[in-house]
Amino acid sequence: MASSAAWREPDPWHAPATYWFWHRLPTSAEIREQVAQMARAGFRSFQIQARMSFPRQEYLGERYLAACRLAADEAARHRMIIGIYDEYNWLSGHAGGRTVEGHDELRERHLFWSTAQITDAGTDVECTVDDIHPTDVEYLLDPGMHWVFENGEVRWDEWELVAALAHPAGDVTDEAQIHDLTESARIGSAEAGGCTVVVPRGVLPTGSTAVTVFVAARCATSRMINYLLPEAAERYTDVGYAPYAEAFGPHWGSTVKYAFFDQPHACFFRWRQHHGHVGSSLMYAPELVHRYEAEHDAPFRRSLLALVRGIGPTTPARRCDFFETYSTLGIDSFFGTLARWCRRHGIALSGHEVLGHVSSWDPTGTIITDDPRTNFGTDYFGLDRWRDHTAVDARNTDPQLSAKFGDSVARANGRSGCLVEQYFGSTATGSHFAAGQWELTLRDLRAQTIRHHMLGARQLLTHAFWQTDGDDREEMFTNPRFDFAPGVNFEPWFPYHRAFADESGRLSVFLDDTEPQCEVAVVYPLRSSWAGGPEHPYGAHTAFWTEHLARKGYGYHLVDERDVRAAAVENGCLAIGGRRYRCVVLPGVEVVRDGSTVDVLARFLDAGGTLLASGPLPGATQADGVDATLAVRMAGLCDAATMSYWPEPPSARQVEAVLRPLRARHAVVEVDDPMGSADSGETVWQYAGRDTAGTRLALFNDADHRRTVTIRPSSTPAEVTRWRPESGAIEPLRTTTGASLTLSLAPWELVCLSLRDGTTPVPGDRVLAEGWTLRAAGSTIPIQVDRGWERQGLAEFSGIGEYRLSFDIPSGDLAWPDWELILPVIDTSAEIELNGTPLGRYGWGPVSCAVPPGLLRDQGNELRVHVASTAANHYYAGTSQRATPAPSGLGAAPLLRPSLERASAGFA
Repeated sequence: MASSAAWREPDPWHAPATYWFWHRLPTSAEIREQVAQMARAGFRSFQIQARMSFPRQEYLGERYLAACRLAADEAARHRMIIGIYDEYNWLSGHAGGRTVEGHDELRERHLFWSTAQITDAGTDVECTVDDIHPTDVEYLLDPGMHWVFENGEVRWDEWELVAALAHPAGDVTDEAQIHDLTESARIGSAEAGGCTVVVPRGVLPTGSTAVTVFVAARCATSRMINYLLPEAAERYTDVGYAPYAEAFGPHWGSTVKYAFFDQPHACFFRWRQHHGHVGSSLMYAPELVHRYEAEHDAPFRRSLLALVRGIGPTTPARRCDFFETYSTLGIDSFFGTLARWCRRHGIALSGHEVLGHVSSWDPTGTIITDDPRTNFGTDYFGLDRWRDHTAVDARNTDPQLSAKFGDSVARANGRSGCLVEQYFGSTATGSHFAAGQWELTLRDLRAQTIRHHMLGARQLLTHAFWQTDGDDREEMFTNPRFDFAPGVNFEPWFPYHRAFADESGRLSVFLDDTEPQCEVAVVYPLRSSWAGGPEHPYGAHTAFWTEHLARKGYGYHLVDERDVRAAAVENGCLAIGGRRYRCVVLPGVEVVRDGSTVDVLARFLDAGGTLLASGPLPGATQADGVDATLAVRMAGLCDAATMSYWPEPPSARQVEAVLRPLRARHAVVEVDDPMGSADSGETVWQYAGRDTAGTRLALFNDADHRRTVTIRPSSTPAEVTRWRPESGAIEPLRTTTGASLTLSLAPWELVCLSLRDGTTPVPGDRVLAEGWTLRAAGSTIPIQVDRGWERQGLAEFSGIGEYRLSFDIPSGDLAWPDWELILPVIDTSAEIELNGTPLGRYGWGPVSCAVPPGLLRDQGNELRVHVASTAANHYYAGTSQRATPAPSGLGAAPLLRPSLERASAGFA
């Protein structure tokens, strides 16, 4: 339970933090005044970041470190803390170029490939790699090229032939068709701009019609490091971390609490001959070969071809094997080295990698690179085990996945909450993204920050508080004015920032003191990412599920397949650590480690758990590649009563009836839907969590008009208290006696409530999903009610169908006096009868009708629903006028819900 002091004045781990951009060496007076200005604005911590306009030769110099020490003196005086932003500009690892000075062997090294056809000319085969360009740095214009590359030039040396493989130019159906010719091939020419590999004609096997070669080279002019080499990270801590430890003196470990890395990555290169499955060059070190062959039962050279093209049924296995070794080597070599240094020296490690889902819900996004796998293999859960504080990146004010993903990986590693770095890029036509958004309003910043908190953020990291606002030159990056604006302290609204900061910190304290009510686990499709890349449909399916669940207020986490495999099945729940999930979602999970993953899912279904899946189902494993037996087994699971499957991302209407029962054991928030708000993206964001006394709810109306919400407590009577993050006040409201609570939320209003548990549990919803029959077209058949009869053998029937169901209710639930029957989806009109008593005629849905007191019985309830369809499927049958039949009948499972409305009491 948060103390009243922490609520009134949030500590430095909950109140907003900020980057402090230095564009030149600050004066002592500037340091004192700007630290004080940050403190007055409600920032409780900061990170000093030298930007591209800062003279690189002065970074980590004596005067720079002395200025940092003075900043720490001032921070301590204002009871603030500091995180070390560990790099000049960003791309942590190069220390402004110091890491590779005098150590050329540590510069980034990359793997390239090229394919040539075998002709009948009788000549040797030549494969060339040239015209190599960094797709990420090019976006940073000339200043970026000179920052990353000496003299702004990309030059290569130490060319190495890694593999030369002959194979069919058409489909490769088996690995046996790949012939390793590496020992006979040679590098014919090697220059600063590229190389050519020669494969002698005489060694080419019969039947092969193409040759693919893989070559590696060191970028001789790059200041970026080879992240696969632990010695590069060790050198980086020597020249980039140790100087701070010495300079900060007694502040180290007290005022200075952690180091923060930012998007460490080798450059993403493409070249004229680039083609195939992987979207850019790969980091390379000889240790990659040795480790791969020690860990996997496959030759490294032949396996490489799977990164360019399909090689038959083993393609998914070879890709997963490669990226498993690749990501683990990079993560352990770089992040493991940093973590060990920080632990030895008494500070924590934080920071964030390149994330595919920045500014979206889709983890296959390519905001920086064409293929996120080429960095650290998209293994966000594995990387996080080296951090002490999870951090993520977020761009602009679009609702997005970042905070939810950050909180999820933190919980998988025994922590919770995350720090969200929030920056802004220009989206105006004709503008460069670095021009930022000077038009940002404080209301928009506040709304985005609240969304982040609701989805798992503990702290906002503002990008950024500026030393200076530059001048009128229209130059990206080197003129601070156009270096990811806004500099918040140069916004006219900055004097109002303190109110925003206090509210953000208090909301964080309010939420952070709870265990979130999360009953849905969304499996992160790591191996589908490795095998399928950013073009795989898992991205769209993950985006649908994560956004839908967030907007509808369902508590959920993304979970790692490694945790699923180790999970227990207890009382119908998937138990991962101390978390319990009643529903598991597979969003395009096509490739899994092996059949053990499906074993756990099958046990979960057998125990009554709910499994939802969309897109490709598991049909391949890292162990064996394409697995027809596994595919058949998954198809069989789709017939389970508690599993639902959709080949394409489902509609919100399709999934709501399945998801809705998950709310039954908790306080439920129902939101009105004026003007189609749910379809327009307007959302009342919700958070529900348990503390020692009961439930905490946070609600945020993310719309420009009022929204009405109804809160149904999980037990009555419920004592309700309102916490006001804008002022720090805590106000007792009322004790409810069997009443639902109705709130009218003003535009962009944030409400925080505490509901102390009552003594009488409210029964859960009873979903009437199984056991239905349908009488239509002269016969009676079993029928599923999660989809219309037109999809169950009656595509040409139009008319009235009679649905029937017999069901029982536990006698204990019948003690609750008031119930209602809900038909979420009917196509199109319905007449309802329960135990011989008419409940009404309804021309359209959804339907909610009161059940008369005493009508329900514990056994033998009889429900009849007469549904009238449209005439479309009769009159269009056999014609070309409609591609698919019209929805007909019930489209979602009806449910019985305990009603609180007769005793409803509202409050403002």
